Amino acid sequence: MARVVSAKRAPSAVLVLLLSVPAQAAPPDAYDTLSRLVGHSKAELVQRFGQPNDTITTIDGERLFYETLDTGRVGGVSGRSTRAGGPSGFGLFPGGYSFRCKTEVVIADGRVRAFNRSGNDCH
Repeated sequence: MARVVSAKRAPSAVLVLLLSVPAQAAPPDAYDTLSRLVGHSKAELVQRFGQPNDTITTIDGERLFYETLDTGRVGGVSGRSTRAGGPSGFGLFPGGYSFRCKTEVVIADGRVRAFNRSGNDCH
């Protein structure tokens, strides 16, 4: 008499291996880090992010400003021509790009109270 074997398959070794590997957590971005620093001291903020680009003292505390700026040119060719007896521009001029993020941190009583980020490169 023939033996009937179930059609169910055991999980593949690859799937078992994938499930047994812990997921890699993405590194926290600046927003997450700032969120965790609310309520902490100004010294902790400066230790984590460095000296601010600018500081304004207000009646109730300080405003610290951090700014990142990445600009440059991409593509194109430029040069000078001496045709027709004088120099003139010719060619395709490169395009420019600018990525910026400005972060304002509110300090009151020596502690981080709030922050605001603006720009096209805040992550």
